[in-house]
Amino acid sequence: MTKIDNEEQYNALMQRLETLLPLVNDSTPTTDPNYIEFEMLGNLVADYEEAHYSL
Repeated sequence: MTKIDNEEQYNALMQRLETLLPLVNDSTPTTDPNYIEFEMLGNLVADYEEAHYSL
């Protein structure tokens, strides 16, 4: 996925980020699959929010 196309995808990714949040912290190696997924999804969500929820 290169971008979030709609609110349904956004909500699904937000739920996934909530699941990953307890698994990732400042001491998690950047090579950890959970960290990588969290970083990628977080960037997608940030891009979507900037385009659709910016003030």
